[in-house]
Amino acid sequence: MRDLADHLLEQLSTSAISDEARKLWYRHRDEIEKDFENGLNQIPIGATSRSELTDEVRRLLSAVICARTVLAEDRIRALPEPHKSAPARLLRRVFEGIPQNSECAPVITTNYDTLLELFCDLAQLPIDTGFDGHRYRFFRKDAVYRTHFRPETIAGKKSVQVEYRRMPNVRIMKPHGSITWHSTMAGPVEILDYQKASSRAIVIPGPTKYEDALITRLFDSVRAEMNGVLRTASSVMCIGFGFNDAHLQGVITERLGNKMPLLVLTRSFTPSIRSLIAQFPHVLAIVRDGDGGECHVDGQVYKSEHPIWELDCFLQTFLE
Repeated sequence: MRDLADHLLEQLSTSAISDEARKLWYRHRDEIEKDFENGLNQIPIGATSRSELTDEVRRLLSAVICARTVLAEDRIRALPEPHKSAPARLLRRVFEGIPQNSECAPVITTNYDTLLELFCDLAQLPIDTGFDGHRYRFFRKDAVYRTHFRPETIAGKKSVQVEYRRMPNVRIMKPHGSITWHSTMAGPVEILDYQKASSRAIVIPGPTKYEDALITRLFDSVRAEMNGVLRTASSVMCIGFGFNDAHLQGVITERLGNKMPLLVLTRSFTPSIRSLIAQFPHVLAIVRDGDGGECHVDGQVYKSEHPIWELDCFLQTFLE
């Protein structure tokens, strides 16, 4: 996040925005440099050119995420066996482990990139993102996600019958949006094109974060689906999530109060994670410890010489 903030700070300093927007930017620059998101949150709702400034942040953020996604996808596809990469293996294991007749394996990501979709493709798993179409995909107006069925031929005594059975998929939920989501006059659409210049539908850090997430129908619908999944989940696994999004994690906190199992894999503990494991000791949190890792659970700390906080090592150590 720090690298991303530094890049945006540099770009905003030379960006082609109006004088009023630039004055607003410099008025809050010191606060933004100290803490990018909290600094942006200091911009008053009624400030002149606030909308212009946040739109520019969205444009710059989208550009850098698109560029880095292309590079990351190229590196992943260049691996000797990309289908055996840790995220692809985890997704395949989760998908194959869902109960019989389940509609989906729900996966929630606050990232804007499309790496999760790529890993699903590498694992040869069907995906539902909430959009219908091929090149110009429209956001569904009724139910965001659908139950998919496949026909199966059943041989009877006198004739052949066709039955429709559930065809589960990986249901990808992006409460902060995606670099492939675009705002258009026809409503939100998904376009699988990193170069398209139209306004991308993403929730940016700062003053519009909660407004977009709570007011815009697109984000509100995805958030509602996400909360529905979390309310019925038997357990949750969080990878690299810092628990700094109060508008997204309320249901998780509620469920933790009812002793829902939660596994956290992270490089380092944010203050929010430390507070979470102090409040809910049953949470299993695995974090980096030098060249190894350590597990925090029930007030105890267990150390390992292996980097079990990394997904690949975690899978090999505990699941494979």
